[in-house]
Amino acid sequence: MAGRPSFLARYGLSSLAVGGVALLRSAMFAEFAPWFLFTPAVVVIALLLGGGAGLWATLLAALCASITLRDVPPVGALSLMQVVASAIFIVTTAGLVGLVVALRHALIEADAARTELMRSAAAAAEREAFLTSVLASSTDCIKVLDLDGRLTFMSEGGQRVMEVSDFNAIAGCHWPDFWTGQGHVEALAALAAAREGRAQSFVGRASTIRGTPKWWHVALSPIRNQDGGYDRILSVSRDITALRESEDEREHFVRLAENSTDFIGMLQTDGRVFYVNDAARRMVGLDGADVTALAMTDFFLPEQVATVTSEVLPAVDRDGHWSGELTFRHFRTGELIPVLYSVFPVTDIDGRTVGYGTVTRDFRARKQAEEELRLLNGELAHRLKNVLAVVQSVTRQTLRNASDVQKASQDLSARLVALGAATDVLTNASWRSADLRELIERALAPHGEIGVRILLDGPCLTLKPQVAVALALALHELATNAAKYGALSNDAGRVDVIWQVRGEAPEARFRLDWREQGGPPVAEPTRRGFGSILIERSLRSYFGGTAGIEYRPDGLTFAMDTQLGDAVMTDGKA
Repeated sequence: MAGRPSFLARYGLSSLAVGGVALLRSAMFAEFAPWFLFTPAVVVIALLLGGGAGLWATLLAALCASITLRDVPPVGALSLMQVVASAIFIVTTAGLVGLVVALRHALIEADAARTELMRSAAAAAEREAFLTSVLASSTDCIKVLDLDGRLTFMSEGGQRVMEVSDFNAIAGCHWPDFWTGQGHVEALAALAAAREGRAQSFVGRASTIRGTPKWWHVALSPIRNQDGGYDRILSVSRDITALRESEDEREHFVRLAENSTDFIGMLQTDGRVFYVNDAARRMVGLDGADVTALAMTDFFLPEQVATVTSEVLPAVDRDGHWSGELTFRHFRTGELIPVLYSVFPVTDIDGRTVGYGTVTRDFRARKQAEEELRLLNGELAHRLKNVLAVVQSVTRQTLRNASDVQKASQDLSARLVALGAATDVLTNASWRSADLRELIERALAPHGEIGVRILLDGPCLTLKPQVAVALALALHELATNAAKYGALSNDAGRVDVIWQVRGEAPEARFRLDWREQGGPPVAEPTRRGFGSILIERSLRSYFGGTAGIEYRPDGLTFAMDTQLGDAVMTDGKA
């Protein structure tokens, strides 16, 4: 009925239908009124083919009826009543056609409305099913609250993420009560804003129904009703626990990097720098500088740039790391900085390299320590050779002047002990110097009580290493002689050891005096022994000044005088 056949089809079918009814009437219903059988046909034609075809059928029916009436007396002509009746048929049938056309249009519109209603219902059902599946699939907790903040709806996905087994158990609960502390304050503020028609969000920590603590990003917004007002509130809570934990880890890493004393930097894959920590800035002189304008190769010496680009970075891409010793340069002073350079790739979540990270350690202190150790080993070897030479000389002279083996053994042992005391003092100072007072105390302590029988007086001075060895042996010989024959051989004698510095640099002189008193009377020996020779000759050799013994009747004295710089360390230098 809603279709529209072609012009020929409409009018051709109408003509055939009317002609068929005319033949049927002539054959079977000749005695009926001539218009009676045409009316149903016209109605059907108008209903199925439209108003134009219905009016055409009406005219054809009237024509056919008129032809039939010509066979009724008076034959060959229509009476006035027949003409009036034909006119009435045409008018009433035309009106009936109009009614049928109106009915036809109403039926078509009703059918179209029913089809549209069905389509709308299907679309609504599809939208409802889609929204239901979206709410069920969403990992967000989607809730609807009334204006008092009480729960009226929670999505299926929201029930899962909130670990709710039965929503009816919490329906009607006051939503802000799920939050504690600052989160409760934020929830009340967001609820108040939604009541006023404003959307608001916040981040807070709250536990699920089963007590699992989580971080949430919450957004509240009002829901409009048909009157334009607000009668409900939409709440969407997203679980951001994993994101928050990763942010905490990143913050922890940043704190570690910022507080580290090592050089920590980040580079892009093209070598451009986008981060260095404060320790890195201090190491290479970049305090306050814009490091993003620098490239990785700017930190190295020109001859090492090719090594970094052709060996280091390919090794990182191949092996996942590289570590070795390289040299940085200080951006302001140009100082060369030996470093242990470690590089590793920085990747995204798909494992693609997006940059490089480096943890670099300043090796200046280590290199300096290694150099000092090398120099110390060389100095120690040199000093040991000198000590062995002294030992050899002492042994040769002791044996040469000894009257018997036992005495030679005793003298040699005592002299080696004195030599050991001197080397102990030197060892404590890494063989670079010796404290004069400590050296004297160690050399003389076995022969008498320091401060009672042996009195020391003099400023704090530091002797050169070789001078210290010679002086220790000389003091040992003096103390041994005093213990055998001089002031330390009885209970009343004593020894004064006095040293001083006279004058100003560079002409300053150093003098040391040994004075005995209170011992037996002293007489000059008829033969000079090894001790006297050792004292005078070795000290003159090492000190470069004068050294001599006087055998005074009231006690032996010894005096040594030399340039200060020949014997003593001044300002840390010889």
